[in-house]
Amino acid sequence: MNNGERLLIERRRRGLAAWKLAAQAEIDPTSYSRIERGEREATIDQQRRLARVLGVEPETIFGRKA
Repeated sequence: MNNGERLLIERRRRGLAAWKLAAQAEIDPTSYSRIERGEREATIDQQRRLARVLGVEPETIFGRKA
């Protein structure tokens, strides 16, 4: 399972639309979409913000200490 798939699972568990998660994490929706689809990697800062919004540790999704 890649980072994008784990991100998708966590987002859906919380019932969040992709655009809403992106907005809450202050990430451009297009960039977020590319991260979730596995087309690009999230920066360390983006990893931290996404994890904070989802209420998990970054390594839960991204597999390493961010």
